[in-house]
Amino acid sequence: MGERDSRKGRRARLVPLYAQQCLPLTAEWYPHDTIEELEDAFQRIGKSLGRVRDAGARTALLAYFEARIPPAVPALHALRREQERDRLRLARKLIKRIERAELTGLLDTIVAGPRRARWPWKAAANGWRDELRRAIGERAEAARDAIDHATGVYFPNRSHAARLALKKLRYGLEIACSAGGDRAARRSLRYLKNAQDVLGDLHDRHMLVDDLPAKPTSELPEIDRDHITVIRQVVDAERRDLHARFLRRRPEVLQICRRFAPAHRSRSLPVAPAVAALMVSSAFYLWRRTRASEPEARDPDISIRIPIPDAPVLGR
Repeated sequence: MGERDSRKGRRARLVPLYAQQCLPLTAEWYPHDTIEELEDAFQRIGKSLGRVRDAGARTALLAYFEARIPPAVPALHALRREQERDRLRLARKLIKRIERAELTGLLDTIVAGPRRARWPWKAAANGWRDELRRAIGERAEAARDAIDHATGVYFPNRSHAARLALKKLRYGLEIACSAGGDRAARRSLRYLKNAQDVLGDLHDRHMLVDDLPAKPTSELPEIDRDHITVIRQVVDAERRDLHARFLRRRPEVLQICRRFAPAHRSRSLPVAPAVAALMVSSAFYLWRRTRASEPEARDPDISIRIPIPDAPVLGR
């Protein structure tokens, strides 16, 4: 129940996040300033949605643990009541921010955007597809590095960084699949979603434990130290189980990252060979121009004669 509700909250952020991910691909149609303005607007809305989503995830987790830890129900119920008030406060702020940003108008602007490409030669060359392939390659490489850095030991910040890197890679692959991506991307998506969900559930439990009060307060007099200790023990046990589940998925996730990481490098020459090729072609062009400008020789039978010295006479 708790995991399902928290995952629904994560999916609620997808509209501004997907829009923010798609905007860099629209440089053929929109001016740079317009893209930056839209990105800033969706980023602000996405952060507000994230705060509401995190508060909702903690509320759902507290309700989930009420069924799992009956002795601690009074403390869990008080914590959930306090968290629900915080969620409603953040939700009101989010609604006001969306109203000020006129989110519907922003989406209408994108949908009813320019009908023709601003740079027709870029559109003809599938510029946005090349940009998407490059972005997927860079994100796959970043995700691989983040997972390697997370190691096999649980570090909360490193695991969270790996989750964010996987999320960006997954969004890129989902955009590619929506645009008719290959089968490899479609097969990898489900596995990446599962791995990201495991890391997301792990992060939610980590945040819940960090927010647990150590002792009763005037706002939460129902809190009991023993109840908090039991809650921490149960949550820590679930965190160990979730981390073990991710480690079982880790080799396949790394393989998926390696599969897509070279994509942005294989479509462009490295800098040094490209410069060398440019220098050779320029030299050849100058040589041709020099030969074309030279006057023709008057004697067609003229040849190059190399003087050869007389061979020494041996035996004298």
